[in-house]
Amino acid sequence: MLSRRLLPLLAMPAIAAAQPAGYAWQVMRQGSQIGTHRVSFTRRGEELVAESELVIAPRVLGVVVYRYEHRAMEVTRRGRFVSAQSYHSRNSRVVEANASVQADHVIMRHTGGELRLPANAAPISWWEPARFGALPLFGMTEPKLLALRVAREAQPGGALRIRTEGDVQASLEYDQGGRWVGYSVVGDDGSTVSYTAA
Repeated sequence: MLSRRLLPLLAMPAIAAAQPAGYAWQVMRQGSQIGTHRVSFTRRGEELVAESELVIAPRVLGVVVYRYEHRAMEVTRRGRFVSAQSYHSRNSRVVEANASVQADHVIMRHTGGELRLPANAAPISWWEPARFGALPLFGMTEPKLLALRVAREAQPGGALRIRTEGDVQASLEYDQGGRWVGYSVVGDDGSTVSYTAA
């Protein structure tokens, strides 16, 4: 006979066990660490909340010469985008934005105004490989619908590589379970920034 203490645990919905593990990255440029990127996930009933914090602050002779900070929270429900909000600062120039799904479109309100986007649009979130090539993607650091060319390349053992060109020139790696395991992107100055696990 089952213990009364175990019955509440058995009654918990299976979705509670499906919370993804978070990510912790070191941001690297030319062999040196210039920042960190962390992503954490929390279940809220049927919703999954992703919180992301990216800080880039390279130093020269111990002095920070550039500071880039991006904090965002994104909500999905059963794998579909619901809403997002973000704070972005580049050398003290701040852009704040929030986006949410409406009846027949996505509305984004940001520091510079308002955008009406397609109903199936979603943020460009690197940990969501299924979005690339399947949905219109938008940025929140520079609020706009992104012009992207996406190539999906099967890798040995069921892994996946995604390459993007256009507004974002990046290469992303995912393991056979769809977990994000690698990233590199060409920055505004033409140099390549890559991620290594922290």
